[in-house]
Amino acid sequence: MYIILGCDDIGSALALNLMRSGEEVLVIDSNEKALTGLKECNIQTITSDINTLDFNSLPAKDIIAFVLLQKNLKDNLTLANYIKKIFPDKFVFSRAVDEKETFELLENGVDSTIQTVKIITNAILNELEMAKLKRSVFHLTSVIKAASNKGLAIFLQDNPDPDAIACGLALKCIAEKFDIKSKIYYGGNIGHQQNKTLVNLLETDLIRLRTTDESLEIIHNVDKVALIEASIASKNNVLPANVVPNIIIDHHQTDFSLVKGEFVEILPKIGAASTIMTRYLRQLDIVPDPPLATALRYGIRVDTSGFTRNTTTEDLDAAAYLSSLVDVGLLNQIENPPMSAETLDIIGRAIRNREVRGSYLISFVEFITDRDALPQAAELMLQMEGVSTVLVFGIDKDKVQLSARSMDSRINLASLLQKAFGFMNAGGHATMAAGTIDLGIFGDVNDKKSLSRITFDAVRKKFFSAAGIDTEKKEIPDELELMINNGVRN
Repeated sequence: MYIILGCDDIGSALALNLMRSGEEVLVIDSNEKALTGLKECNIQTITSDINTLDFNSLPAKDIIAFVLLQKNLKDNLTLANYIKKIFPDKFVFSRAVDEKETFELLENGVDSTIQTVKIITNAILNELEMAKLKRSVFHLTSVIKAASNKGLAIFLQDNPDPDAIACGLALKCIAEKFDIKSKIYYGGNIGHQQNKTLVNLLETDLIRLRTTDESLEIIHNVDKVALIEASIASKNNVLPANVVPNIIIDHHQTDFSLVKGEFVEILPKIGAASTIMTRYLRQLDIVPDPPLATALRYGIRVDTSGFTRNTTTEDLDAAAYLSSLVDVGLLNQIENPPMSAETLDIIGRAIRNREVRGSYLISFVEFITDRDALPQAAELMLQMEGVSTVLVFGIDKDKVQLSARSMDSRINLASLLQKAFGFMNAGGHATMAAGTIDLGIFGDVNDKKSLSRITFDAVRKKFFSAAGIDTEKKEIPDELELMINNGVRN
């Protein structure tokens, strides 16, 4: 039995809801008229002043909890003290106005409180958040609908990860709802085994572009351009630097003063862009099919590192919604692909070439063709005892590829890499970041041994210097120093 002391609108509604749930309820109030409606619903009531109420006559044997809903703190405190003397083992819950009242009630025997003002405020804030989401979706769909003639081109970040791939597919799904044709493009390559498996199993067409000229030709032949999981043209994407995307959706930290577009939604506090896209789908009453739901659910899991990193209530809510829609068999195939020989080799080199300075670890894995092996190596090296921040880097054709991970709450990795290698060369989150440095003329150096040496020395010095760690003096070629300071793009 639940005993409610006080029958205002909240007490009455609570009693009715408990009764509908099959619970036994007793409501006590000094105003008999306030109890009339409950009596008509066959809810037990007692008309009594709390100061004269005989608590010993109450059915104490089956009492689960007392709920104190008096209008003033003094009466709730009186009840709390009295109830705890007679029923020390019973749970007592009370209403409170603010933190001060909550503290007093908890000090006087109340087990738990709820602040009515806070509930109302939170409810209003939730509704305002929904209004903001509704406005965003309306704006987004307005831009998409304007592509009815020549369609929409969706550009992903370079070397797209599961989060970017899923978001591109989700935006394409939204475009299809309004009969807008669209295609998905990306720069770099898809090398990670899980990313390859994701694309192959979803049987989706992602078009790889190798130059900005190719992307420029596409832009000239569509109505609208979307940029996903990136926010600035040419920074970690294949768009030319002078292009202004119509749609930008991202969750990475950025310099907002440099971001331009018709529709811009950048939410760094959210753990995955797939969460943002899931919210759009739900607002539009679009239920993702199993493959899309699987991709979005996997995108959230990967970008939050299994819901342990940068995870918000929005991420958890989106993941919970998608969980009932996923194709479990498909998800298992994506999560457990075979590891390539090169990935194993790169991980081996990362272990062999590691250098540790305090809690920092860097490792140069030399020449690579699979940049997606770098984050796998970084994640593994982060498990090393005493290490809290890792940078793994290698040379891929004419670029130095960087991947970093950290579990040190004092460090913002995105800011650290940008400080070391330039804003346009790096980005990401506080605990996971990446970068790309264009080697320029050094990419054509035939002597790989010399290229490896100057690259390692430059990256090593820049990273440790930005982290505030002293290293022995090393000479760095002026040209490479200039290249890092003024790199073309991430």
